[in-house]
Amino acid sequence: MPAFSSPLARWFLDHHGIVSSSALVGLAVTDSQRRGLLADDILLPVHEGVYRLSAAPFTFEAHCAAACMADRSLVISCHSAGRLWGLRKCREPTLHACTLRLTKPVGPDIVVHRTTALPDGDVVVRPDGIRLTSPPRTFFDLARHCADLRLESIGEQIIDRGMCGLRTLLVVSARLATPGRPGSTRAMRVLSSRPEFRASVDSHDELVLLRALHAVGLTEFVCQPAVKLRSGEVVHPDLGVPAVGFYVEVDHHTWHDTREAASYDKARDRQVRLTGAVVERVTDSHIRDQIAEVVAELVLLYEHRLTALGFGVEMSRDVS
Repeated sequence: MPAFSSPLARWFLDHHGIVSSSALVGLAVTDSQRRGLLADDILLPVHEGVYRLSAAPFTFEAHCAAACMADRSLVISCHSAGRLWGLRKCREPTLHACTLRLTKPVGPDIVVHRTTALPDGDVVVRPDGIRLTSPPRTFFDLARHCADLRLESIGEQIIDRGMCGLRTLLVVSARLATPGRPGSTRAMRVLSSRPEFRASVDSHDELVLLRALHAVGLTEFVCQPAVKLRSGEVVHPDLGVPAVGFYVEVDHHTWHDTREAASYDKARDRQVRLTGAVVERVTDSHIRDQIAEVVAELVLLYEHRLTALGFGVEMSRDVS
């Protein structure tokens, strides 16, 4: 690898190994030097007037940076914007971008969505030069690609991470939703069905379990209920019915498999039980592979709890 000047080396580090012809000029690289770098395969063409450093990996971010340098009207959108924001269920390899007007071809490996509305507030420009849709705009654009549950899960993650609130999601979606526009009906349906002051769901698996419990009539289950421990600390189990002290924790293998995490979980469960409540644990793999069995078992355990408290099983649909 050749020894680049400090400004050029810094550029490659900050832009995922991608550079444009205009950036090279600004970095004092002459046309002759650029042609030499191309002839020696140190730079490889990606799009017209856009190159990548051959020694650098062509990552997803590099792909996005190259597209944004190829046409300054392009904004990374849909699954691709979701992936850049770190949203769940957004790993589609195809690069998606939106634009008010495409000024030049960018190649068949980019799906370009034309739009009539792309105000500045819907666009975020990162320090590495990648332009992408804002979280609420990304949510709306994903509505054309996702089923209701998947879109709801993405919306929950956006709210849970503080990227924006439910009200902002509603305002942006209402602004963009028009008759016949793909995803408009789904976006508004998913958002309008969510209570404004409900706590956000931590993970997709927890949302799947919550929806499954509601589907069998246990609509009293809520996410992230507050439980005050004897020490005065307030903790928030994943799901539960506070009125009868019945809580469910979802163990994610990624987060809960370490010895430290398991010890913490067991200690917290004991503290919750000392308040007179019960805690049941299910794993994310069981939710994904055996959801019917998990729900059936939780229904029976919940009914046992009601019986122990003196409620009739017939009241299990009326507790609030």
